[in-house]
Amino acid sequence: MKIERIVAREIYNSQGWPTVQCEIFLENGASVQASVPSGTSVGAHEAVEFRDGGSRLSGRGVLKAVENIEQKIAPLLTGQAPRALEMDLRMLELDGTADKSKLGANALLAVSMAMYRAEALCEGITLYEFFAELLDLDSVSMPFPFLNIINGGAHADNGLHIQEFMVVPIAAQSFRASFEVGVQVFHALGELLKKEGRSTAVGIEGGYSAGFRNEKEALDMLLQAMQSVGSTEELGCVIALDIASSHFYSEDTGLYQWGDEQYSSDQMIAYYEGLISQYPIYSIEDGLSQDDWEGWKTLTKALGDKVQIVGDDLCVTDIYRVLRAAEEKTATSVIIKPNQVGTITEVLQVISLCKSKGLQTIISHRSLETEDSFIADLAIGTSSGQIKAGSCSGSERLAKYNRILAIEDELTFALLNDYEDSSSF
Repeated sequence: MKIERIVAREIYNSQGWPTVQCEIFLENGASVQASVPSGTSVGAHEAVEFRDGGSRLSGRGVLKAVENIEQKIAPLLTGQAPRALEMDLRMLELDGTADKSKLGANALLAVSMAMYRAEALCEGITLYEFFAELLDLDSVSMPFPFLNIINGGAHADNGLHIQEFMVVPIAAQSFRASFEVGVQVFHALGELLKKEGRSTAVGIEGGYSAGFRNEKEALDMLLQAMQSVGSTEELGCVIALDIASSHFYSEDTGLYQWGDEQYSSDQMIAYYEGLISQYPIYSIEDGLSQDDWEGWKTLTKALGDKVQIVGDDLCVTDIYRVLRAAEEKTATSVIIKPNQVGTITEVLQVISLCKSKGLQTIISHRSLETEDSFIADLAIGTSSGQIKAGSCSGSERLAKYNRILAIEDELTFALLNDYEDSSSF
C-alpha cells in the first residue's frame, strides 16, 4: 500500500495557539492524522520548533513548518509504502542538523507520528502493537497515571514555585481503577477549595491554579483531599512533584531564587529531604537546573533510594544527554517527550537506551496539547510503565487517558478469549 499524498495544515492547540497537523492519504482511500503539541516550560536543549515570526498570531504561526512538510518532505516520501523508521532517517538526513533547525522539529514530528500510524495500519495491527513489535517485546503493560492536580510555576499565576503537584495511584489492580482514584482526589480537592472560598479555576495542564501561601500549604491541602477519599494505605496513592527548577535558577549566581531566598543546590536537596520526610512523595522531576550536572549527582546519591529522580530538562529526550545521565548517575528516570527530539524513531532509540541502562521512563504530554492520543499507545507499546498526560479536566488531556482505558478493555477481552480457548481443551 503506497502513500498517495501528504498534506499538512495549521490547527490550534489547547491554549488557542497554532500547531502542525499532518495527514497521510494511502492509495486505498484510507488516511491517518497526527497533531503535534508544544511546551510552555521548554528546556534549553530541546529541538527547534518552527514558528513564523512577524505580526500574524503574535509570530506563533506555523505556516513555514506546513510548507516544509508539503514542499520538502512530501516529495521525498510520496509514492512509496509507509516505512516509518526508514522514512524518519531520510527526513533526518534531509534536515541535516542536530537540533532540527532546518525543517523544524514540529514539521518532522507531525510526519513521523503519522507515518508510524500509516505503517501500523498497513500491517493490520494497532499502534501500540507496532511499538512492541519494533522493540521486540513479547508483551505490553499498562502505565501508572501521573495526574496533575495542582498547577504552579509556568503553568499558573499563583505564586507557587513547584510547577506540578501530581497524584499517582500505584496500588490499584487496573488502569481504570487507578484513574478512578485520581478523579476522586481531583474532585475532592475542588470541593475543599470551594469550602474555603478559593478559586477552582484550572491552569494550563488542567490542575487547580488557586493561590496558596507556599508549597507546603498546597501539599497539605492535596493530602487532605486524598485522605477525604480514603486513607493513604487504602488508596495506595502517592505524590509526584515537577519542580521545573531551571525556571528559577540563575546562571549568573549559580543559585535558585526561592521566594525571597537564594538557595544553593545542596540547600535545594535539603529542602526536598524535608518534604519527603513529611509527605508521601514518590517522584521528584527536575529538582535541579538543566545543566547543574554535579548537583544532580549529589541529588541522586542523596535521594535516589527514597524517591524516583526524574530528568526532563536535564535529558530532553536526547540520546547523548540520556547516556550521560545514565553513566554519571544523575537520575533514575527519564521523561520522554517526542517533540523535544523530533522523530518517533529517535524516541524509540532513547527508550531502548533507558531500558538497557536501568533507567525508568515516563511518557509525557506537553502543556500546549491537542486531542491526539498518540502517547497513550506509545506508553503501552513500549511498556514504559508511567504516563504524564495532565489533569482530569480538558479533552486534550482526557483523550490520552480514554485511549488507555479503551486499550485496557481490548487487552482484557483478548486475555479472556485466550483463557476460554485454552480451557476448552
